[in-house]
Amino acid sequence: MIRLEQDVFFKEFHISEEKWREARITWEELVLIAEDFDKKRNEYTETAQKYSKILHQCPYVHSLSYRVKKTTHLMEKIVRKNPKYLREGDSISIKNYDRYITDLMGIRILLLFKEDWSPVHNYLMEHFGDSLAENAFVYIRSGDERTLYEGKIDIIEERPYRSAHYLVKTPEGPCIEIQVRTLYEEAWSEMDHKLRYPNNMSNEMLTEYMEIMNRVTGMADEMGTFINSYIRNFEEAMSGGSLDDNEVYDFILHQIEKSSDEELKEAIRDKIKKASNYKEMKRTSALFAKILREL
Repeated sequence: MIRLEQDVFFKEFHISEEKWREARITWEELVLIAEDFDKKRNEYTETAQKYSKILHQCPYVHSLSYRVKKTTHLMEKIVRKNPKYLREGDSISIKNYDRYITDLMGIRILLLFKEDWSPVHNYLMEHFGDSLAENAFVYIRSGDERTLYEGKIDIIEERPYRSAHYLVKTPEGPCIEIQVRTLYEEAWSEMDHKLRYPNNMSNEMLTEYMEIMNRVTGMADEMGTFINSYIRNFEEAMSGGSLDDNEVYDFILHQIEKSSDEELKEAIRDKIKKASNYKEMKRTSALFAKILREL
């Protein structure tokens, strides 16, 4: 039995009287939905665990977590979403809430590198492609590299966070939402959710700081992908024979041209110039010392 006072619920989730009127649902109906959901919680937990075990078999998954939606969060989402369904000629009720609320169960897959998304996507499509309730899609920011996703998944720009989404219909009926993102993207999303939503952030300066953090997240992912790609390709090159310093520098310069981060590219070029100058100085110094010894 849900032991929650209506006014406490309204205060916790910033639900105004106007928003409540727009939802056009009674408190009694909302409590009935919550009680029904609580009865099925163990069942949903077992389903999420089952799917998590399958996904954990993919070698490109760094880590993952699963969850069943909190009951009060379900109630808040129904209040928020019901006006949309009312406009479409229907309403969320105890009979259909598990069809309209598609994230009752969720799995979050975390990747170490951005490029790991492709094999994880292929794994998901192989195992659950026939069970998708809608086309898989990815949120990216305007200006982000699109090549990784083009032709494989629907791309949606201009969202505050980056994440790929897969909505899988389970044999039991309800859907399970699978999100895929990198560790950096997860860190930013958690901080954004912690700082922005509870405080209903509207301060322009704070919003700008959050945007800077988001851009830094994208830059960090690009740097991680570049370094990983460099190490892998360099090891492959080394296996074919030893490389001199010029070949190493040329290889690095060629690789960084793929990055869209101009600051990162300039910093790497500067490091290579300094390294070249240092090696030239060492070579000249060694040659001069040899001449002196032979005099």
